[in-house]
Amino acid sequence: MKEYDFSALRSFITVVETGSFAKAAEQLDVSTAAISRRIAALEGLLGSQLIARTTRRLDLTDAGKLFYEDTLNIFQMLDEADERVRVGRETVKGILRIATPLSFGYEKVAPLLPKFMKQYPALKVTLRLEDRLTDLQAEGIDVAVRIGALADSSLVATKITSIAKICCASPDYLRLHGRPTQPNEIAAHHLLHYSNISMKDEWSWLFEHSTAVPDLDYTFAANNAEALRAMTMQGVGITVLPEFTVEDAIKTGSLEQIFKDFSPTPSPLYAVRPSRQFTPARVRAFIAFLQQSFMDDPKLET
Repeated sequence: MKEYDFSALRSFITVVETGSFAKAAEQLDVSTAAISRRIAALEGLLGSQLIARTTRRLDLTDAGKLFYEDTLNIFQMLDEADERVRVGRETVKGILRIATPLSFGYEKVAPLLPKFMKQYPALKVTLRLEDRLTDLQAEGIDVAVRIGALADSSLVATKITSIAKICCASPDYLRLHGRPTQPNEIAAHHLLHYSNISMKDEWSWLFEHSTAVPDLDYTFAANNAEALRAMTMQGVGITVLPEFTVEDAIKTGSLEQIFKDFSPTPSPLYAVRPSRQFTPARVRAFIAFLQQSFMDDPKLET
């Protein structure tokens, strides 16, 4: 069996995560030349090029992508083995990789992180903000925050809270197109759609007690709440958004709540992690911290 140099493997992972030989060298406190030698030695041992180098960027080859995923899993298993040995002391350390939806992560999760990191000073945190479903296992994510129903049964989900939603439009839009007061009137309006879910799921709350559900279509769709809020404030149409993204605009009168007698169904908020028998202490600590933090947030439902 081939003998791999631990420092070379660590250097490879760091180059991939930083996107640069120089940044990897700085992070590992070695020279750039040393990083280059380690990667070259690793490629020689494997007999495959892992990183395609150009003057402007580094790209993983197909072999490099596979090797990165497998090597990352190995290091995660080593981290977990280390924590098992230390289980009596529950040391919370290492790197915690978090993924969240962009708007929720920016407005709700990021402001909490300084307090969390102060509690666990030996922990390093990386936060990925993006409006797509991250592949936790393939991308090395420890825990992801997800809003809405979960389709991936391979993940372990912990309910954190529920997020209230509001149906709203701008005063200018309502002056031009009128204010809908009955569910069946919505089909005649310009609808702004959150594209990560279906139109049926997005508007099902409005027709819970109706026998006839009209066909609905959208004027504009986006996978980001901030983009939808901006379009709504510009008078493009009617949308349904999480309350935390529109509460200030409603207070100032830039947006108006409609269908007050029909409340959109709150969306569950989950912390999800890969399905493993052992959950690292850093992940357990972060999930418990989220539960406590959002329990104390009056703008979110527990």
